[in-house]
Amino acid sequence: MSTIPGDDRFAQPVPGQVETTPGDPLDAAADRPPLRVVLLDVNETLSDTSALAAVFEDAGAPGHLAPAWFAGVLRDGLALALHGSCPRFAEVALAGARTALAGAGVDPGRLQDAAVSVVEALGSLPLHPDVVPGLRGLRDRGLRLVPLSQGAAGTTDRLLAAGGAGDLVEGALSVSDAPGGLWKPAPSTYAWALDQVGASPAEALLVAVHPWDLDGAARAGLSTACVDRAGGSPYPDVMAEPDLVVPGLDALADLLR
Repeated sequence: MSTIPGDDRFAQPVPGQVETTPGDPLDAAADRPPLRVVLLDVNETLSDTSALAAVFEDAGAPGHLAPAWFAGVLRDGLALALHGSCPRFAEVALAGARTALAGAGVDPGRLQDAAVSVVEALGSLPLHPDVVPGLRGLRDRGLRLVPLSQGAAGTTDRLLAAGGAGDLVEGALSVSDAPGGLWKPAPSTYAWALDQVGASPAEALLVAVHPWDLDGAARAGLSTACVDRAGGSPYPDVMAEPDLVVPGLDALADLLR
């Protein structure tokens, strides 16, 4: 697992092309093709979900419930995917929001509207400060940037456009459009995403903050980069280690310079 500063995998004398170097952590083999596509997880990786605390407070619930609610949405969606179910992200999120808000004592007559406001807020969250400069830096190196989210593609597109990143990425991909609609880390979903962009696993890098997402992508043959903005926490040793760990997307872009 590499950390910044510097990684030979990203030493690149030719603009628009990332060259591999023998023995570097993103090289599975000497003939590994150049990196062409960066798949980007969206929720928490690009969007700053800390803003959800204020949404919970406006709904009459403690703000500290927001992280637990979002973690529960991921847990429930992944659990349903194990059964081969195809839940829409918004459906799972809304059900979890109703449960969380009811447990916090929100008036039953306001519960549905409050839950909807929480879910809708996901599409209007700010981006982390490192996202736009990081995406711009990656684009400057000739890489294709493709969001891949559990949520709806339209929601992702609006989120990035509002945050000033809409012109830096290609149209978002949603797991709901993949065969079976299975959430990441289903191997078939990563394969579908790569098929949509015409890239092989060896030509792609997944960027995320979630170890389970990075682990799934690694098992599907992609290179991986963990965005660890808080820093200092040990990576779960039951997961495949990411190839790179960076404190922000702008740091990942710097590796290409």
